[in-house]
Amino acid sequence: MSTMINTFHSSFNPPPVPPRPGHRGGPALPSNTPLVKFLSVLLLLLMIQTFGGFLYLFHRINMLQDRRNDNEISTLKQLQQCADNLEYENVPFCNKLVENFKTVIKKVSQAEGRVALLIETGSSTTPQANMVLSVTSQSKMKNQSNTLLWDGSHSVMDKISLSTSGALTIHYPGYYLIQSKVTFSKAHEKATLGQTIWTQNTKVGNPTKLLESYCSLPRYSTIPDLCTASQTGVFRLEKGQTLFVNVTDRHLLHLDSTTFGLFRLQD
Repeated sequence: MSTMINTFHSSFNPPPVPPRPGHRGGPALPSNTPLVKFLSVLLLLLMIQTFGGFLYLFHRINMLQDRRNDNEISTLKQLQQCADNLEYENVPFCNKLVENFKTVIKKVSQAEGRVALLIETGSSTTPQANMVLSVTSQSKMKNQSNTLLWDGSHSVMDKISLSTSGALTIHYPGYYLIQSKVTFSKAHEKATLGQTIWTQNTKVGNPTKLLESYCSLPRYSTIPDLCTASQTGVFRLEKGQTLFVNVTDRHLLHLDSTTFGLFRLQD
């Protein structure tokens, strides 16, 4: 006799029922929709305020420009009235108006001059000179003045002229930076090695000493050596004033290392 096993009964619990679609097992998260709306409104207000500020500034600038143009037109009309009908009672007012107009023109001219000086290309508008020695002239010169003679063809000069005697002539007055470097290759038997920059305002006046410097080398030394006397200064130079450099003995110079220069700083 066979025994049948009932397979429809089990001691295990049935599997859990799967969750339905759209059902959340945990608690509902709080919504941030009000915060997003608040930030959106705030951003919109800031954009409107910024745009309104730009509109106000643009309108204000236009108003000021129109007012300035009206003032300029009014000033020109007043000048024209002074020119057409100059009566005794209007003379003080017209004089004051003309003086103000001259002041403005002077300031504009000065500003235009500075801009032109900065942007101009090609030849410089500033008087300047960078001088080098003439090799042949130093040996051919027979006088005892020991004035340095510059090579005009190899030197740089702008609005400054050079004479055959070695003097530089100023054509534009102002404050000039003067630099001089004189190098000696031998010692003098008796005198101290040095250089002196002289200036002369007129052809008949006596020269005036501007700068002076010295250097030393051992006498009777067989070892080649060099010494340099250099000097720098700022001086007020007038139109027609001349400059020249004297040395102890130009036959003792190291020609390639001897230079002279000046540059106008301001009027």
